[in-house]
Amino acid sequence: MEQSSTIQKAIKSTNLTALVLAAIAILLLALLVAFNIKPLYNHFTGPFEVSSEELISYHGPQDTFRTYVTTYPIMALDTSYYLFEKLDNGTEFISHSYYALLFDDRLLLAKFPGSGRGDDLQPGPVTGKIVRLTNEEKFQVLQALQEEYPNLKEVFLPYLLDTTADSGSVWLPIVGIAILFVLSVLSLVNLIRCSNDSSKHPIESVISNPDDWQQTPNVPM
Repeated sequence: MEQSSTIQKAIKSTNLTALVLAAIAILLLALLVAFNIKPLYNHFTGPFEVSSEELISYHGPQDTFRTYVTTYPIMALDTSYYLFEKLDNGTEFISHSYYALLFDDRLLLAKFPGSGRGDDLQPGPVTGKIVRLTNEEKFQVLQALQEEYPNLKEVFLPYLLDTTADSGSVWLPIVGIAILFVLSVLSLVNLIRCSNDSSKHPIESVISNPDDWQQTPNVPM
């Protein structure tokens, strides 16, 4: 009777541990999905076509859930502002260029790969991510343009369209979500299996096998 009670307590304890681990895995999975729902949504369902009216109504990526968009500017003006990168041998090259995209009477600063190719009066659709301006872009590009052309001070929209952004950053949470999902499913399946049939419980299987038990000989003192 005492042995049966001890076995039952051990089974309950391991079941409780399995339940806690499953709950932690599910909670982490839910949190990871919640924190990455916006980039995941845009990655799998974007890009979204947006009108100039929509773009003008935004003050930044916080104003829309659809941040991976395709736009249709009237023209693309080369600002002649570039982002330089330096190689290990000290050589500098232009990694990105900045254009001003015209939408009605407003301009949107856009980041493109490589050097500028001059003004484009018929740019066609432009796809990119709506992102916040970095401090460098805010002061060294946007503010510099406004100082050079004071009449453009209230014309630029307060965010950036980044056409260089890739999907690499979103794959890390995708892998994490996949791993946590598998762990959650396995934990739940194991918990349900052990709870429904105690004979399949690991502790019960160990106790029921007499070969796993050895009598320790008494050592005289």
